Amino acid sequence: MVSFIRNVSFDCADPYALASFWAGVIGHPVHPDCAPGDGEVVIEPSEGPRLYFQAVPEPKTLKNRVHVCLQPGDRLRDAEIDRLITLGAVLAADHRQDDGGGWAVLLDPAGNEFCVTRSEDERHP
Repeated sequence: MVSFIRNVSFDCADPYALASFWAGVIGHPVHPDCAPGDGEVVIEPSEGPRLYFQAVPEPKTLKNRVHVCLQPGDRLRDAEIDRLITLGAVLAADHRQDDGGGWAVLLDPAGNEFCVTRSEDERHP
């Protein structure tokens, strides 16, 4: 038997606030049993691993060694970046390539890095 990914976990100061940001990112709500002030909050999408947010006392200090990479499903990469910035993300770096490829690194409201790659339409025009 093999393992499967149960959670993608986020350590943070305010689990509900960070989960609310990510709920907007993936278009799936925070679990209805979770509330502001909870030490653990989850988002359980019907496809893919659940997102798990847990309160920790220490702040983030270094670059993530593992991060989430997003591929837009219904818009181009730059339009998705604009949407995520509107939700509260910060653009940290844009690794655009001359051929139209590349990715962007963003920070969520807790400072966790994540990437946005080109959409399927941009990969296969």
